Amino acid sequence: MVLSFGAVLSVGCATAPVNTQGGTMYGTASWYGGKFIGRKTANGEIFTSRSLTAANKTLPFNTRVLVTNLNNDRSVVVRINDRGPYVGHRIIDLSYAAAKTIDMIGTGTAPVRLEIVRPGEDMSTRESSFKPGTYYLQVGLFSVKENAEALRSRLSSSFANTMIDPYTMGSRTYYRVLTGPFEDRIATYIEADKLKDLGYVVVVNRR
Repeated sequence: MVLSFGAVLSVGCATAPVNTQGGTMYGTASWYGGKFIGRKTANGEIFTSRSLTAANKTLPFNTRVLVTNLNNDRSVVVRINDRGPYVGHRIIDLSYAAAKTIDMIGTGTAPVRLEIVRPGEDMSTRESSFKPGTYYLQVGLFSVKENAEALRSRLSSSFANTMIDPYTMGSRTYYRVLTGPFEDRIATYIEADKLKDLGYVVVVNRR
């Protein structure tokens, strides 16, 4: 199974309440942006629609959450940096980039499953493997390591420094394929355009 990574104001109709099963939450996601772009989020960051971030009422800031759109099985990992949503019974408000990755821009809302990838209070180990202040291009996320290895192998012939970044959740591990790091923003987007021209879904991440 391929899990691709990973605005305007949230739209949609009334939604079903959150349903929690073990450590997994089920409910409705929306997405936001518009007038919020450039404003401070609840944790003091500047909101941008291009980042893979999200708002949630209770999860600690910097919690990494795997969000799966149950309509199409597309998934994205987001970082909680804001509070909300405060409409109906929605459980998460995604940035434009995150919502686009799971193909819910047109519908405005979607039924989702939330799984915690990394608690907000325990980010040091994961982040330490990346060079701070640099950019990475995320090209794909897989539940099968061999598929991630195949993509990395294809990319490495044309794109230097291609790597696999695993997410472990209980007994399950997901494998994210990244290229980078890039210290210059312009160079990052030049490489991103090359990948997009080849048909890949690309998300720019800043570390």
